Amino acid sequence: MPLSLLRLLLYVCLCLQVSFAHAQVYQVQGTVRDANTRERLPFVSIVVNNGETGTTSNLNGQYQLRHNRPITSLRFSYVGYTPQTIPVDSVAQLNIALRPSAAQLREVVIRSGINPAHRIIQLANQNRDRHRLDNIPAYTYRTYNKFILTANAPDDLDLSDTLRLAEQDSSFLQMRSLLARQHLFLMESITDYAQLGQNLSKETILATRVSGLQQPGFGVVAAEAREFSVYDDMPVFFGKRYLSPLSNGSIRRYDFVLQETAVVGADTVFIISYAPQPGKNFNGLKGLLYINSDGWAVQNVVAESHADDKRGLKLQQQFVKVGGRQWFPSELDVEITVQQIYMRGHQPYGHIRTYITNVNLDPPLRRSDFGVIALEQRPDAWRPQDELWQQHRPDSLSTKEQTTYQRLDSVGRAQKLDRTIRTMEYLMAKQLPIGPISLDLNRLFKVSRFEGMRLGIGAHTNNLLSERFTVGGYWGYGLRDKEHKYGADAAVKLHKPTELTLSAAYAEDVEEPGGRRLPFRESGLLRDLRPVLLPHLDYTTQRSASLSGRMLRYVQWQTGIRQEQRRPTLPFFTPEPGIGMPAFNLAEVTTSLRFAYGEQYMQLFNRMMPLPNRYPVLWLQYSRGIDGLESDGYTYNKFDLRAEGAIRQRSLGETRFVMAGGLVQGDAPFVSLYNGYGSYSSNYKVYAGEGFETMRPYEFFSDRYAALFLRQDLGKRLLNTKLFKPDLVLVQNMGIGDLRQPIPDIAPVEYPNMRKGFFESGLMLNNVISSAFSGVGVGAFYRYGPYALPREKDNLRIKLTATLAF
Repeated sequence: MPLSLLRLLLYVCLCLQVSFAHAQVYQVQGTVRDANTRERLPFVSIVVNNGETGTTSNLNGQYQLRHNRPITSLRFSYVGYTPQTIPVDSVAQLNIALRPSAAQLREVVIRSGINPAHRIIQLANQNRDRHRLDNIPAYTYRTYNKFILTANAPDDLDLSDTLRLAEQDSSFLQMRSLLARQHLFLMESITDYAQLGQNLSKETILATRVSGLQQPGFGVVAAEAREFSVYDDMPVFFGKRYLSPLSNGSIRRYDFVLQETAVVGADTVFIISYAPQPGKNFNGLKGLLYINSDGWAVQNVVAESHADDKRGLKLQQQFVKVGGRQWFPSELDVEITVQQIYMRGHQPYGHIRTYITNVNLDPPLRRSDFGVIALEQRPDAWRPQDELWQQHRPDSLSTKEQTTYQRLDSVGRAQKLDRTIRTMEYLMAKQLPIGPISLDLNRLFKVSRFEGMRLGIGAHTNNLLSERFTVGGYWGYGLRDKEHKYGADAAVKLHKPTELTLSAAYAEDVEEPGGRRLPFRESGLLRDLRPVLLPHLDYTTQRSASLSGRMLRYVQWQTGIRQEQRRPTLPFFTPEPGIGMPAFNLAEVTTSLRFAYGEQYMQLFNRMMPLPNRYPVLWLQYSRGIDGLESDGYTYNKFDLRAEGAIRQRSLGETRFVMAGGLVQGDAPFVSLYNGYGSYSSNYKVYAGEGFETMRPYEFFSDRYAALFLRQDLGKRLLNTKLFKPDLVLVQNMGIGDLRQPIPDIAPVEYPNMRKGFFESGLMLNNVISSAFSGVGVGAFYRYGPYALPREKDNLRIKLTATLAF
């Protein structure tokens, strides 16, 4: 062979070798989808070259792989789908469609012998404290959040027969056509979050966009990313607590199956399915855990509520290791469906997606950086900030999302939805704005046993007139007692950071005789119905002035003076000849404290709203009856104490408690003592929520007392059948009191007291009939002990119960 030809052959071989080298692939990326629905699949295991390295897809089904050796094959596997092994040649972009397998999760559950999944679960349980975010001294991050409200047609509906659909319900096809072009609602936000220790946090909404609104005063935040932690024993999932699959003793309640193992870099990821064991009654979840051998941390989690839950909930969360030292949430996906609600034949559902970036595990935070407001929005957050949106949106808006904004924004301008939202803000504050004046909606209508139906009106100035002071008044009339009530008040904010406020008021109204008046106490709807059930109230003329504020972050305080005349309506008062029922004139100086450790608020809809607090709340109050100020010379000392809170346990559910006590020393009128705290009414057999359910309101009076009210909510742990699954609640109430001072104001002088102790127990079946938001049940309460009634049937009281999910 000539030399030139040999050289030519060597040159060609060298070129071919170089070209083959360039054809070898060291990096691959793509998207994994469901072959049938085309939905993107998160957390798909992807293994390179039979186990040399690997990764998992993110919440968008996207993956990206780099390897120091040529990538020749990729194996894609996902629980419930048929695995695929794909050869890789010169393609750097590889999109895959996996087909669902005939058998979904493996049904074989090992109940005897060694379950390989248990060892992994126990290792993850033992390392929980390392990965809890609460145990990080301080951290900050930024979030991008998107909330979409849309709807789907039922799965069993034959959409091919459009003629029959049109005949039955043309509105269904209209809705279907609308949903093909746009969503029902769309909202985005960008926030900054900071946390110091376990109790100090703050989130600021930097930018917000809401379809249909030009100047939204609210935004979606990543609350579920923080509230739901698989490392907690009882994580919160949309206001409801569930038993975590990584809680202590979870292997006795959950079935775990090791579905697959996958190599990710130098580590191994164990994919484990979990579901409540048959016959176990507890608030459980089902889903998948991806546990990484690096620290035995959860890398991915899929959690769904039980099929019997009135709300369909599904959460997917992904973690990444930040700075090589801490596993931290990076993406969150939540879907919520209210199964009883349909819109034109479609099932609406909400979809929340959160991306967490800019994580800093060593921020220079100080306690002074945090106040009582944990969530607030910048005043200019609604203004267009295109550069900020482009920087933090992981993808540009889809055509459907752009259409949603365009169409709903035009509708919002035409319908003046911003004005409607402002009105809703005031409605939440029980006010209706009319220029600089706001009507007090809670003054329009009331119902009580004493007044019957009470009609009225009330109004106060709002922020349009002044942000520093308010002036207002009210009038009301009871159709049963046929008496007018009216009053006026004014308040001036002296110092906004400490909430220092000077107030004054005058009222002609009614008050509970022997009641407990504590400031800064608001009871939720249906939480305390006792005031509605009281058969007798005192007509009262009252003048008062007070100074209130906040100190030491968690302490609210108030000091004031009150002068009032009480005209009782209780039947046992002795009428004065020629005058009628007696009147008591008294003056008091009071100092009150409310201590709520760890309590924080969110600034939402231009008002302060408290966030759920895991610590008890304590009230302390001292009152001094003084001579002068047109009083009848009553001088006394009065001490009041109240504590309330909740204790949550994995096995027994939630224990709620209220402890109350009081002491009166000196010469006090009868109306300033303590009634027995009863709430039984023969006319209204409704669970009051607080007080003794089998005691009449004024059956006992005391000048010193102590009471304990306990509620043990067992949920559906003991009663959970297919047709009957109420929430079982145990109730135990007890109290003791004494009346040592003379009471010449009434007849008989010897009034019953509780010095031997009052006891009652109850059993409630809540949510016998229920929806996703409310429920109705029944309760039975039994009175026993020294003050049991002579006839046994009179000690048993049957009452209706009502519950709300918010």
